[in-house]
Amino acid sequence: MIMKTNPASLTARVTVGTLFLITSIVLVVLALSTTRSRSATPGSGTIASPTGSPLAWDGTATGTGSVGGEGTCVETVSCDTFTLTVGGTQADWVTAGKRIEVKITPPASQDDYDLVVHKTSNSGPIVDSSGNGAGIPEVAHINPAVDGVGVFTVHVIYFATTPPDQYHGTATVVPLTPSPPPPAPADTGPKVGYENFEAPGVLTPVTVSTGPTVEYMGRGAGEPSIGVNWNSLASASGVTNFQSDLETLFITFANSCPTGGPTATWVNRPAPTSVVIDSDPIGFTDRQTGRVFAAELTATSPTCKISYSDNDGNTWVPTPGPLGSGIDHETIGGGPFHTPLIGTTAYPNAVYYCSQDLVTAFCLRSDDGGATFGATVPTYTTECGGLHGHVKVSPKDGTVYLPNNNCGGDGAVVVSEDNGITWHVRHVGNGTVQTASGASDPAVGIDNNGRVYFVIANADAAAAVATSDDHGNTWQNIFDVSAVYGLKNIRYPAAVAGDAGRAAVAFYGSTTAGSANSSSFNGVWHLYVAHTFDGGLTWTTSDLTPGAPMQRGCIWTGGGANICRNLLDFFDVTIDKQGRVEVGYVNGCPGGNCAQAAPTATGNAYSATATIARQSSGRRLLAAFDPPSPLTATSVPGMPSVTTRRIGSVVHLGWSEGDTGNSTITSYKIYRGIASGGESLLTTLTGGPPPTTYDDVTATDTTKTYYYKVLAVNGVGESCANNEVAAPYVGDSCTGLIIHQNDPTHPESAAVQNGANPQLAIDYVAVGEPPATSNLMFKMKVSNLTTIPPNSRWRMVWDSFSSPGQQFYVGMKTGSGGGMPTFEYGTIATAVVGLVVGVPTETKIAAALPASNFNADGTITIFVPKSAVGNPQPGDLLGAVNGRTFTGDTPQTNTLERSTALIDHTFVKAQTDNAFPAATYTVVGNVACVLPDLIVSSLTASSNQAPQGAKIPITATIMNQGYADAGSSTTKFLVDNGTTATGTVPTPAIAAGHSVNVTFTWNTAGVKKGNHTITAKADDMNQVVESNETNNTSAPITIYIQGNRTK
Repeated sequence: MIMKTNPASLTARVTVGTLFLITSIVLVVLALSTTRSRSATPGSGTIASPTGSPLAWDGTATGTGSVGGEGTCVETVSCDTFTLTVGGTQADWVTAGKRIEVKITPPASQDDYDLVVHKTSNSGPIVDSSGNGAGIPEVAHINPAVDGVGVFTVHVIYFATTPPDQYHGTATVVPLTPSPPPPAPADTGPKVGYENFEAPGVLTPVTVSTGPTVEYMGRGAGEPSIGVNWNSLASASGVTNFQSDLETLFITFANSCPTGGPTATWVNRPAPTSVVIDSDPIGFTDRQTGRVFAAELTATSPTCKISYSDNDGNTWVPTPGPLGSGIDHETIGGGPFHTPLIGTTAYPNAVYYCSQDLVTAFCLRSDDGGATFGATVPTYTTECGGLHGHVKVSPKDGTVYLPNNNCGGDGAVVVSEDNGITWHVRHVGNGTVQTASGASDPAVGIDNNGRVYFVIANADAAAAVATSDDHGNTWQNIFDVSAVYGLKNIRYPAAVAGDAGRAAVAFYGSTTAGSANSSSFNGVWHLYVAHTFDGGLTWTTSDLTPGAPMQRGCIWTGGGANICRNLLDFFDVTIDKQGRVEVGYVNGCPGGNCAQAAPTATGNAYSATATIARQSSGRRLLAAFDPPSPLTATSVPGMPSVTTRRIGSVVHLGWSEGDTGNSTITSYKIYRGIASGGESLLTTLTGGPPPTTYDDVTATDTTKTYYYKVLAVNGVGESCANNEVAAPYVGDSCTGLIIHQNDPTHPESAAVQNGANPQLAIDYVAVGEPPATSNLMFKMKVSNLTTIPPNSRWRMVWDSFSSPGQQFYVGMKTGSGGGMPTFEYGTIATAVVGLVVGVPTETKIAAALPASNFNADGTITIFVPKSAVGNPQPGDLLGAVNGRTFTGDTPQTNTLERSTALIDHTFVKAQTDNAFPAATYTVVGNVACVLPDLIVSSLTASSNQAPQGAKIPITATIMNQGYADAGSSTTKFLVDNGTTATGTVPTPAIAAGHSVNVTFTWNTAGVKKGNHTITAKADDMNQVVESNETNNTSAPITIYIQGNRTK
């Protein structure tokens, strides 16, 4: 909407004298004009089809000065209309992939027009609009595939023109999706490195509809906001805050590598207005004053509650009452007031709150630091669709920017240059490149000199950036900063800027093409950040999660309930007081099961883990904090992000290195211990490059938790050693791997409840694959089942696109009459009504397999065929596995409620995993687990050449890499596959995870000259039943015999 009305305000930019002068001009023009209605010349035209010819016309209005915009302009005097008829059908335009571009070109640099395109008539819905400044063409679009065909009116407002100047209008068929922007020119300086910090998995207090409870810290972190209080005394770089869900987390980073504590310390200090009935949490930090804001929409009511803190959340001040707002997608921003400013405000900066209704978007301004807000002001209506991004304020002049993904099919900024009184839609593009809307919010950052950096998921296929020095009227440096990695899908861009010419944009990206909303999309996603240090002329892009994807499969942007919507709709980026970029993002694939899965694996963790990627090397966005010799600087590597996956007596380690320090990584050192902080060097991995995975087959003590650290080494030194991870024993895939175990300190746990509700209090949930079957096994352990309550259900649930409702369940159920329980499996679907996610509802498929059972000790075991639940293959993931218990069922409540009134819901809310650790199971196949597995781990000879007749000792190391001890066996040595010589050596019993050496002495008397191959085979006589009977034979070694010996 082009809003150029000027309500009474302390900061109204148009003076009374100016208004009087303009009003006088309008009255004079009115007196001179005739009463005959006039339109453009010609007044109408038709584009009959997607191949139709372009149209052209010229304006005819006689006056100027429509300061009130379209709402107050006088037809034929300060506005005129061209009627455009679009032919064909919507299907024709869909097939052709075309739209119509409407362009209004001013004749002189001082002429300022505005453009509004309506459907049917000037009082019909707004299709698109453009409100650039003087001398700038106005461009809008009609997309007949969406807007339909028929009559449209092109309404041109003479905002401030010089009579008798007249615009020239055109309407042209253009491609629906413009050509992508060219790849960004590469910055020639060093890469920028990052370390990743995940919120600790500890229980933290929150307030829900039933009262106080707890949840795992940072495990419901969809749509996070991040900011840094530059005024905090707790750290030289400022204190970071991370707002999501019901938590406001405050993080203090050590700016070196502390030896006596963690590099990052997290604490939750939630605002009093953060309660579960609310939705769409948002945060903002005024880095100049240090004030932190936390806001929540009141469900779907058009109101919002805000609190603010001036001391990093130690105390909060709630606003006196709820704000009027839209019902979705709120945002808070702030910065200096735009001049002129009349009067004195109670707070040094303006604070803006913006949100959107189903159509119109609103912004409100506070002049007292968020204590109170003024009236709602519409920023746009139907000319812009989709979701707007975060509101930002220029630190130079107070201009306000609200980015939008889809204004007539283009990216745009909605701009106010008078403190939020009026707003103008300004499309992002130029004569060479036009941005294209996608399914994500765009973002803006503004540097200290007022340059705007815009980033958009361009047609969802490229991270397109653009810069503007005139408040969005014109755009330059439109480039693709994702092309360098070959990315094909982009989600949720974010932007921040610092000193003049320095900015960064962050985004999720995948190299897999195709619709990333599709359930069949099987790409992996990484987090990327692109930096510019010359105002957008060149860029350098970094992969912040190179060895550990932050999401697998689709990222859903369609709203409502979908298992791929675990990340929700955006993330955020900021800078600290020393110019480091900090990205507050959502890790949807935490833990070893998901992070270490093969690229071809299906499934995901479906988690929402609060994670901060913090800059650890390279140039900063504040030049004063650049490293010495910034264009050639090197540093020690950043800390690798480490994950573990323990199955039986093997711990699988994997890590991601996001900061090489601009010096080649030469090795990784792995440290292990059985007490936290007690690690010692286990092994060193080298190579070019060294591997980023390691299997520890010596972690055989099932009574111990093993602790690991991984240090990266380059030519400068070693990374910080504060990345410890734990690998507790959780079982094996035959008897069940514990996926989630309730924390005994949780208020709903059996221990805290002192034995209350023993049949419903969940201890753990486990998943397994019984050997020699094609089944899955699910286990739930409650306190006891010596008595079985009637009308009750025990459910285990997981996410899967193979289910029509995207979730499967298995479980036990009792009826109203008591008696023996029954066992079943089925699907779950979550209905969506409007913007409200409904209640998940069960649909039974069939009875579970007959072996399903329960024990009085509280163990419930359910068996289902894999073929009935999507037939997952080895390597695939079952994500968001959880248990829920219910009692008092009636037909009206026979659903899976999402309420903390449940006993131990294991922290999975709806379809998103909020547990710690991530409740993910990796399918391994129905292989035997509690069996030994003998291999020849090495084969060596005392010499690789010898004269004929020499006796050569050949030693084989026989390792038991299985999960059970192996009895005695025999090892067979074969020379030339048995054609030259064979020897059999008795082999003693070998404990799981251990090995022995056995030696065969080869007598080469009579052996022909030349090369001979030797192999060894463990358990040659099949005396040991093994989990794998196909891996007993070694790789061959070669020995050269030097010819016939002379006697």
